[in-house]
Amino acid sequence: MAVTRNKYDHYFDFNPYKLEWGQSVSFPKSNQLSEYGNRIYNRYPARSIFLVPRLILAQHINKGLNILDPFMGSGTTAVETIISGNKPYGTEMDPFARLIADVSTTTFSKQELIQLTQFRDEILNRWRDFEPAEVPTLPGIERWFKDDDLTQLLKLKSCILSLTPVHFKPFMLISYADCIKPVSLMERQSLKPYISKKYAKETKTIDDSFNYSFDAHFAAISDMSDLCLNNNGINWVGNDATSFEGIDEQIDLAITSPPYINALDYTRCIKVESAMCGLIPATGTQTLHKMQVGHEARRHQTISESVRDVFAEYYDRLALLDKDRANTCLAYFNDIYKNLTRVHLSLKHGGEYHMIIGDNIIRDIPIPTHQIIAKLAQEVGFEWFGYYHYSIKDHRTSIPRSNSADKITTEYVIMLRK
Repeated sequence: MAVTRNKYDHYFDFNPYKLEWGQSVSFPKSNQLSEYGNRIYNRYPARSIFLVPRLILAQHINKGLNILDPFMGSGTTAVETIISGNKPYGTEMDPFARLIADVSTTTFSKQELIQLTQFRDEILNRWRDFEPAEVPTLPGIERWFKDDDLTQLLKLKSCILSLTPVHFKPFMLISYADCIKPVSLMERQSLKPYISKKYAKETKTIDDSFNYSFDAHFAAISDMSDLCLNNNGINWVGNDATSFEGIDEQIDLAITSPPYINALDYTRCIKVESAMCGLIPATGTQTLHKMQVGHEARRHQTISESVRDVFAEYYDRLALLDKDRANTCLAYFNDIYKNLTRVHLSLKHGGEYHMIIGDNIIRDIPIPTHQIIAKLAQEVGFEWFGYYHYSIKDHRTSIPRSNSADKITTEYVIMLRK
């Protein structure tokens, strides 16, 4: 059922379908727009602005549409899909991101919300009496904590897993994950795990940190539950955006924001939290790194001739300076090409794919990423029927660089139709 949101109507001041070709639009800073499920684990490093899917979905009067996000991440598109009265589908390679997305789209009855606070109170009263959970298999994890804080956090984890009913556990685990950094020596403001050598950090107590995290997430999930109590969550169709199956010609709209070419390695950013929640595979973080679109390990794949042709001009220039980097970029566009092909098969006739992406500068060579992707989409069979762009006001997905000219300052939304 569609939701009326009077409080946020001022965000609907333009229709993306009526913009001029390449028009510039303006969004507020996304860190000032926290609402609904978008507040769940708000420090997730690769979160896209929710106003893009919201504005797209607002133009579709028919409800009950199947909406796909093949790079689901922490679930921004899924949240907007549900509150607009539609059904979310998605793929995501990172298990911690999938957990966030699942919790972000979970709703509880008023009685369940009361029970949730009761379990929080019981956990805070009893966690010290529990044996600590097993230390995660993340090498060097102890260095992120002082004294016995790691042991105490593992006691809290044991308590949560022991006392919490199954349907509340994902929410409690996310609240637990978000309390880890304030307790640790890691800087809260840093995306990657980082300990300042210059300034000593004042850590929080476990009780204060968990209680604060729980309250923040509880407020978000309460808002979400008020908006759309009855929903079935995300329909997961795999963990690989380039090769998922089972939904051919079922999808009405696809909306996504894939990683940049030289994307922040967000699996590393959340590796401590992932390990503490038991979500890093036995083979370690490297397995997840190598699955990420654009990772250098993927440059050994077979490259489509269409990709070689479209990227040839930029490949030749890059290869003169850095052949490995040129091949990594080529593999990135090959992964995107495979994703475009897969999404095209998933869409109904007339279905649309809206992709949010930033252009890149690689070895001082400007790469018009959005144009290259649009050309590849046309090779697949899409019609490129529009695009617009906006300035990035929160650089949460950027990498610290010595050359500020390399920083991505604009994102483009390319609009494709099957």
